[in-house]
Amino acid sequence: MARKKKKNRGFPAAAVFMTMVLVLMGLSLAVRWSGIGRNLSIPEVPFQIEVLNGTGEQGVARDVTMRLRKMGIDVLIEGNAERFDYRETVLVDRKGNPALMRKLSRRLGVGRVVTQIQERPRIDATLVVGWDRERLRLQR
Repeated sequence: MARKKKKNRGFPAAAVFMTMVLVLMGLSLAVRWSGIGRNLSIPEVPFQIEVLNGTGEQGVARDVTMRLRKMGIDVLIEGNAERFDYRETVLVDRKGNPALMRKLSRRLGVGRVVTQIQERPRIDATLVVGWDRERLRLQR
């Protein structure tokens, strides 16, 4: 008795694989062109700052701290600066992280950034609030 050959009625594995690759490429292009992924971002590395009152006017550090916290910025320390003659607000880099300082200065509207790296800092940056504090971009 002669055996009959069975016909392979399914798709070959290579054809299935190629179809899946083409579909994934199409979805990838559709997401890119639609802009869906544009607003997705990598989570920020957590950082902590201190806020110091450089004006001597009572409650300035507290007010700025509250506004920064509403913006999602972690303020670890608040208090008075060593002196009260800061005409402009200054952002002080304590750990040597220029990328974070650029981001913070743009976000807050601080024009002056100074680097004073400490040996074992508890915070990443210090914000010394000056008499120009109304120009800062803080949520009200």
